[in-house]
Amino acid sequence: MKANLRYADRKVLGFTLVELLVVIAVIGILVALLLPVLSSAKERSRRIKCLNNVRHIGIALHLYAEENRDLLPDCTEKNPRFYGSFWPWDLNTNLTTELEAHGAPRSVMYCPSFIEKDDDRHWNFWQYRSPALPPIRTVGYLFLLNGCIQVPQAQWRKSMLGDGTNAPSDTELSMDATGSQGGNYAHFQGTFVGRTSHLTRGQPTGGNIAFEDGHATWRPFKQMQHRIYGDVVWDY
Repeated sequence: MKANLRYADRKVLGFTLVELLVVIAVIGILVALLLPVLSSAKERSRRIKCLNNVRHIGIALHLYAEENRDLLPDCTEKNPRFYGSFWPWDLNTNLTTELEAHGAPRSVMYCPSFIEKDDDRHWNFWQYRSPALPPIRTVGYLFLLNGCIQVPQAQWRKSMLGDGTNAPSDTELSMDATGSQGGNYAHFQGTFVGRTSHLTRGQPTGGNIAFEDGHATWRPFKQMQHRIYGDVVWDY
């Protein structure tokens, strides 16, 4: 009799299949609710780190200009040492060396929201080009360099004193890569496949921008405009 009671107690304490399925379903619902929150928190963290990257890049360019009569790097054909920027994120290896010396190493040259781009293929991009062409690194941020072929000359930044129309505090210098081909921000084709850095469901949320006065800030995508038309349409 006592043995039967103990067996009955064990049956009462166990989970039925239906109860187990209900528990699993509840856990699934909770996970589905939490994942977007966790994803959003991770993106906020990446955005903050990206802002620090852009700020370091702006400061490095500012320090370079201070040593060169307020002039920013000359990347035109007149200066073979820095020449060769085709897309706005192309930098001559000599220029990246200068930026590293002024506080912007490789680790800040790639946005954490597109960290897959920080690989040796992009950093040593010159190895995939003809030896007759200038040695180029492809980084994760755009630069409005004086001499960049696909940046309109009106947007070339030549000095830290502003662009001739706007004050340094209103003159963009370097920024997150927000670009598209055929309206697609999640996939565009160059030598390698690229995409916009800060995406949510395939659409840009915005980007961090460094200005000539040294400050950097986030600009929501709805406040951006198409600015550069080339192989890729770039927004900032």
